[in-house]
Amino acid sequence: MHEPIRQGLEEFLAGHPAPAAAPEHQENIQRHLASCCECREEVEAMRLHQSLLRELRAPEALDPSPGFYARVLERIEAQAAANSFWSIFLDPFFGRRLLYASLVLMMVLGAAVWQTGKGPAMDASNPVHIMAGADLPAATGEDPGRDRTVVLTNLVSHGEAGGVQSLPVSSD
Repeated sequence: MHEPIRQGLEEFLAGHPAPAAAPEHQENIQRHLASCCECREEVEAMRLHQSLLRELRAPEALDPSPGFYARVLERIEAQAAANSFWSIFLDPFFGRRLLYASLVLMMVLGAAVWQTGKGPAMDASNPVHIMAGADLPAATGEDPGRDRTVVLTNLVSHGEAGGVQSLPVSSD
């Protein structure tokens, strides 16, 4: 680009009126552009770039719209509420797994109760049943050695009567 164009190119492209002291400078630029094809092509390319840059310019209002911050806070609170401990139970996959695990646990507990409920709770060999018998001598609690002997004798004698082999009783 030639020298006469460089000196006032910005004002010429902006379309500002030339200062009062330089109206002839604008006329010189116009005459030079009319005669010089190279400078005219560069100025036209610069005008095209200038118009493209104006299209890319950001809009004047860069402030968020009214209520923007309130909406952001509401969304944050909604997400925080959705991530609470109790929201796990509302998840369908977790609820299904919890349901299946509960059913399996109920089946296992039911089978355990069903298996243990077959025999009588108190049979003749149970020591509580033996001690509850009325025909046995009572342990008075005055002499612990005698009471021990009475209890063991009762157990041994009941075991022999029921056909169960008992251990020999030693007297201390």
